[in-house]
Amino acid sequence: MSTIKVGIIGCGNLGKTHAKCIAELEGMEIAAYCDVFEQSAQAMLEQFGGQYATSDTDRFFNDPSLDAIYVTTQHDTHAEYCIRALNAGKHVLVEKPLAMTKEDCLLIGEAVIRSGKKLFTAFKMRYYELLWKAKELIPQPVVVTMQMMDNRWGNTAWPNDPVRGGGNVLSQGCHSADILRFVAGGEPVEVYAAGGNYYQPTGVVDNMVAVFRFDNGAAGNLVQGDCNCPPFTSKFFMQLFAENKAITINDRLTTLTYTEAGKETQVFKGTESGFLEENKAFLRCLQEDTPPPIDHVDGLYATLMVLQAFESLRSGKPEPIKSVVEQAVSSIPGKVQA
Repeated sequence: MSTIKVGIIGCGNLGKTHAKCIAELEGMEIAAYCDVFEQSAQAMLEQFGGQYATSDTDRFFNDPSLDAIYVTTQHDTHAEYCIRALNAGKHVLVEKPLAMTKEDCLLIGEAVIRSGKKLFTAFKMRYYELLWKAKELIPQPVVVTMQMMDNRWGNTAWPNDPVRGGGNVLSQGCHSADILRFVAGGEPVEVYAAGGNYYQPTGVVDNMVAVFRFDNGAAGNLVQGDCNCPPFTSKFFMQLFAENKAITINDRLTTLTYTEAGKETQVFKGTESGFLEENKAFLRCLQEDTPPPIDHVDGLYATLMVLQAFESLRSGKPEPIKSVVEQAVSSIPGKVQA
C-alpha cells in the first residue's frame, strides 16, 4: 500500500501536535506545510521534514501529490479550507469545531458528498480510553453530566474573538457537547440553557449551563466556561448515572470511579491519548476505505448543540436540535444519514 502524503495548513501548536503524531505512524508522511506566516511553515518543514513550505494557498491546495490535508487553522477559516481541499480531491482532517455556523457546516457537508472524499472531524476527547470504559459499564445512562471549566481566558486571546474563535463556550464546548452525545448514546432532541456574557469584553458567551433531552430518554447536563478551573474535579469532569450504578471521571478524565449496588467500588486509570488515537483512526479509514468514525454530521451536531444553547439563552425557552440537523442534512444533495 502506497504512503499517504499529507499537507498541513496552520502551523501553530495544533499543527505541530498532529505532525508529531504523524511521525509515529507508518503509512503516512507530511509533504507540505502552509501558513499565512511562511516562517512558521518553514520552521515545521525543518523540524519534521517534507518537500516544501509556503504561504501560497493555491499552490498548496492544488498540489496533485497531496492525498490528504490537515486543517489546523483558526476556527473561522475551517469552512473555506475544508471546502477547497475537498474540491481539490483531497481527504480532510479538520480540527474542532468543524465550523462556527450551521450554514458553514452544511457547506462542508455538501463538499464531502460532491467530492466523494472523507472528512474526519478531530474530536480528540472521543478517544479518551475511559469514555469507552464508561460506555462499557453504563451503556444506557439515565443522566449524564459533563463539566469543562477552565481558568480565565485572556481578553485578547484569539479564541475569544467572536469572529475568529467564538469564545470558550463554543471553542471548547464543542468538545464537551460531542462527548456528552457520545456517552449518552442518543441524539439530542432539544436544549434549554442559562448563562451568558459575564465579563469577556468581546461579548462572547463565557459561561453557560445547558440541559439536553436525548431521543433515547437520557438527560444530559453541560457546564462550560472559564470562571476558574475547579480544584477537586479538574478541568474535565463527567458523571454517568443509571439505576443502582454511577460513574465519576475526574483528573482530566483519566480516573474513573465506578459504583454499583451490592458490589465493591472499582477505580480505573487512563491517559489523555486522544491526539495519537484520532490520527490512527484517520489513517485507518483512508487505508481501508471505510467511513470516518467522526464525520461532518458529528461535527454539525457538536456545533449545533452549542449554537442552539446560545439560541435558548436569547429566547428563554428550549430550542430544537435533532429536527434542525435532520432538516438541514436532508437538504444536502446525495444520501446522507444524520
